[in-house]
Amino acid sequence: MMRSVISTVLFFVAFSVSGALGLAAQVPPYEDWRTLETTHFRVTYPADLESVARRAGEYAERAHEALSDRFVDPPEGPIELLVTDHDDQSNGFANALPFNRLTVFVRPPTEGYNATHFDDWLELVITHELVHVFHLDRTGPLGNAVRSVLGRSSADWPAFPGYDLPAWIGEGMATYYESVLTGAGRVNGTFHDMVLRTAVLEDQFEGPGQVSGLSPNWPAGIRAYAYGTSFLDYMLTEYGEERLGDFVNGVSRQLIPWRVESVAKDAFGIEFGEAWSSWQTELEATYRARAVALAEAAPLTTGEPITTAGRFTLFPKVSPDGTRLAYFRSDGRSDLQLRSSNLDGSEGRKVTRLNGVLNWAWLPDGDVLAAEREHTDLYRIRSDLVRIDPDGGERWITRGARLAQPTTAPDGRFAVAVQDGEGTNRLVRVDLTTGVIEPLTDFVATEHWGYPAWSPDGKWLAASRLRPDAFYDLLVLDTDGDFVQRVTLDRAIDQAATWSPDGRWLLWSSDRSGIPNLYAVSIDPQSGEPGPIRQITNMLGGSAYPSVDPSGMWIYFSSYQAHGWDVERIRFDPGTWFDPLPMQARFSERGEPAERLGPESTDQPSALSGADSKPYSVMQTIWPRAWEPIFRSGVSRQGRRVLRRGFGARVDGQDLVGRHAYGLEGVVRGSGRTEVGGSYTYLGKGNPLFGFSFRQDHDIAGPFDVETDQGDSVRVFVGERERALRGRATFVRQRMRSRASVSFSTAHIWERLEVLDENLEESPLVHRSPRSRLGEASATLSYSNTRSHPFSTTAETGFGGFLRVLARHELSLSGSERGISGMDRGFRDVIGRVRGYHAFSGPGFSRHVFAWRGSFGGAFGPGADRFHFDVGGAPGRVENLTGFELFGGRPLLFPVRGYDAGHRSGRYAWTASAEYRFPIANVHGAWGFFPLHIDRVSGSLFIDGGNAWGDSFEAEILNPRGSTLGSVGAELQVSMLALFNTRLFVRIGAVAALNGGDATPFYLRLGTAF
Repeated sequence: MMRSVISTVLFFVAFSVSGALGLAAQVPPYEDWRTLETTHFRVTYPADLESVARRAGEYAERAHEALSDRFVDPPEGPIELLVTDHDDQSNGFANALPFNRLTVFVRPPTEGYNATHFDDWLELVITHELVHVFHLDRTGPLGNAVRSVLGRSSADWPAFPGYDLPAWIGEGMATYYESVLTGAGRVNGTFHDMVLRTAVLEDQFEGPGQVSGLSPNWPAGIRAYAYGTSFLDYMLTEYGEERLGDFVNGVSRQLIPWRVESVAKDAFGIEFGEAWSSWQTELEATYRARAVALAEAAPLTTGEPITTAGRFTLFPKVSPDGTRLAYFRSDGRSDLQLRSSNLDGSEGRKVTRLNGVLNWAWLPDGDVLAAEREHTDLYRIRSDLVRIDPDGGERWITRGARLAQPTTAPDGRFAVAVQDGEGTNRLVRVDLTTGVIEPLTDFVATEHWGYPAWSPDGKWLAASRLRPDAFYDLLVLDTDGDFVQRVTLDRAIDQAATWSPDGRWLLWSSDRSGIPNLYAVSIDPQSGEPGPIRQITNMLGGSAYPSVDPSGMWIYFSSYQAHGWDVERIRFDPGTWFDPLPMQARFSERGEPAERLGPESTDQPSALSGADSKPYSVMQTIWPRAWEPIFRSGVSRQGRRVLRRGFGARVDGQDLVGRHAYGLEGVVRGSGRTEVGGSYTYLGKGNPLFGFSFRQDHDIAGPFDVETDQGDSVRVFVGERERALRGRATFVRQRMRSRASVSFSTAHIWERLEVLDENLEESPLVHRSPRSRLGEASATLSYSNTRSHPFSTTAETGFGGFLRVLARHELSLSGSERGISGMDRGFRDVIGRVRGYHAFSGPGFSRHVFAWRGSFGGAFGPGADRFHFDVGGAPGRVENLTGFELFGGRPLLFPVRGYDAGHRSGRYAWTASAEYRFPIANVHGAWGFFPLHIDRVSGSLFIDGGNAWGDSFEAEILNPRGSTLGSVGAELQVSMLALFNTRLFVRIGAVAALNGGDATPFYLRLGTAF
């Protein structure tokens, strides 16, 4: 009868730790948050970012005006704009549920070519995310009717049909407007063009069905942006920008969802599929003609391949002694890592695992100085410098200093790095012995730095500086950070400079011709003055991140192909370098700037002098915005339905910064039994997390055959109603590679037991229902360092688990009644689970995995009966796509496939599973605009075992230990994307029970087994 106790505790742990933390971990909820209001926005920000927040508010208002005029009607009511700087990454995201909001990470991106073409990062990211808000909030008459009843519920169609589109449409719209309204952005950059050009030239161009999926195949997460933006730019050029608003409005009015082609036909006069074919034909003609023109203009560069992994293989550099090549690799099949190899790429090995795609530098003694991301507390992630020896040993130089992109002095005593802060960055010098940091430049809102490079003679620094109008130019500085010479002046991205070993040449990569290529200038050793620019490579794909080996013989660089970046090398031979190919007009210093948000857009936005800053108030966002109907499946005992299905409702809420979260629900079952629950979590202290909950649950155990006073045998059931009030405190240690927590919980519980006859009515055998009051205390310890990779279909490496000890004490008994079974409901129990994964190489698109799991439990005391633990069942995840919990899947503490849940029960229980998991097919396929994308197919072979035994404490109903339950079987697993936005991992299993199983030999479940 204690199944409800265990499920309640596990549910509460999951909600108070994982659920609330998952929602709130975006920002530190305990921050000193402030709010200022504009005409259409509430801007919430940490107190030390007020000047940044005022700029953000101004940009938001300008974008709101422009989008209202050029896109669709704006949403009603204020839009929440959350400005944060807690994570050293550049990002933003938007949502229309439960209210319209956008979150902006203020750190400007200065790495790579993808998002680096901007005038002001705040302007670009706010415009992009606001497009999502305008789009996702749109709905038609049916949606408005649903919203008027349910509120802003989590359902998509018809209330929020914008969520029911392929991701490339939403991201394409946002990136299009980010570009046309700011004068920079990704349409005006070169990265998306490079992705599509190489795909066309290497016959890897994808159709709309593939682009609608979430395959890890390159270009992976970039796919939706590159294809979506370019295709919509083509469509709006051909058919008019106003048609995009017609399309969004058409989607919002659909009576049948997911009919993308029908709406496209109405809005543009042509279906997307047909237009896609025309667009592809145009791209093929354009790119192939350009390839011919490039080959005629200068010899095409053919590098010697060093790596073949693809995706991200970046920053290749040869060791100071000239014997080893090292580079960063993220191939989607293994850890993000720093690798070392011979100079020709042979005998490669992992030096150490890293936590992000960050630059690094050699030290004179052969150690590496790298930038590494790590949690400094539960919510903040900072980048710091770490010294790595050839065996992978790490020593942190700084902690919480927000440093990246280091370059080392020739003597190895100092480094120059980029330091983030105040919504911008600056150059600093770092003492590598003491960690002392000295600023070389100031934090300036409109000035950002990237990729410093120390000259071999220690005299100069080369660095890239980004200023308004997308001038990301290469400069020569002295070692105190003072300006010496300008190398470039244009709107191209000029970055990742490196010096030749003799210091005579400065090399870098630039997309000035429309394709990233390598360039060089000679540098006067006395004045630092650059000579004329020479072009080194002429690529059809792209080249970046050059370095010259110490012998001066080779240039190593990252070369872009259709499968991503790989390392190549070419001879260092200035005699073969040539005059640069013509610069594209859009990058010319005197080129006409693209259209901007407003007539005064070249000026910095005003300080919003009319907006008063106020302390943050949770009351503005915490109220529930919707209610949600819920369905609960029935409960059976030995083939008899003892609890009928239940229907009810749920409401929940959370304030904008995640300081408070709550949920309330109620369910009425057909038998008249009601189940209610509520929870509240407070994260205002950061760590620990505090949670409170109350629940009323029902359970029915049996049947039992008992003898009456007349000697007859009567079959009865025992019903239990439990009401519980709980409190919990959870301490969490969060790291990039692991998570550990310890929770302490107390509870007051009211129980009522009743004996029911075969009709589940109150039996006349008992004239008074036993009632109990209990006190409860528990402690839970959990840990996990498991991890997976983009191509994984399961966790691949690491282990995790939890251990919970719990004690209940009967409060409502006299001393003489304590310890008597049937009267004293007190008990003690311990439950635990551990799982582990080990990956190894094998054929297929990902690594093979041996996975294992074990669970155990023991209960003691008079309140521990033979039904304390259940064993049996095939575990899964509750299906919530339809709202009817199909497939019968749910998490199980003691699963054994091939047997029904509850096949065995007792005061002691254990189960164990071992699986061999293997890849089968990397499908990456779809049928046009049918809303189903099949990503990958995998399989597993498994063996399960388990048992439960133990009678009630001092009871006459015996439950001896029987033979172990066992089963063997296989599963076919399919990763897919359904309805354009719902990830599904479907398991189709076949199982053979080895000891009288009662479950069907086939099952269908969602989610991994463990």
